[in-house]
Amino acid sequence: MIAIKQSSEQRKLTPNVLPCSIRHDGPVSVDKRYWNPISNSKDEQTAYFRGRKLEGTVVKLPAGYQGIVLQKTNEKLVSRPSMPSFDEDGMQVILPEDNAETKLFSQEASFDEVVVWGHESLPDADDAYVKGIKEWIGFAEAVGCPSRLELKD
Repeated sequence: MIAIKQSSEQRKLTPNVLPCSIRHDGPVSVDKRYWNPISNSKDEQTAYFRGRKLEGTVVKLPAGYQGIVLQKTNEKLVSRPSMPSFDEDGMQVILPEDNAETKLFSQEASFDEVVVWGHESLPDADDAYVKGIKEWIGFAEAVGCPSRLELKD
């Protein structure tokens, strides 16, 4: 299980999903000459990364949703022991969640939109990231909600 520790400083940012692999996992001092996206229209951007032209589309999260950027910490939460459970023979039952380790993540920032980039053209409508935000969140919500028939009863 995981737990999220809220940061006292709430930063807002816009994540960028690039069509490439970058083998670095940490902070970087970004200079405008390396990354300077230009807005073409309301939801489209153009940028150059290492000499290659990228076209990006802004994908907004659905209303009521917020994205967060998490940083893994080395901290673990100590769970309080729950009340012991006993079976019909009087033997104590150990529940799996009693032994579960809870890892702590810190919230570094939040966002309400993502820019998904494609090589020299906008990402297709069936791009995994675009589809994941636009369709799968709504699909998961529909599956998780009671049906209209159940609501009538």
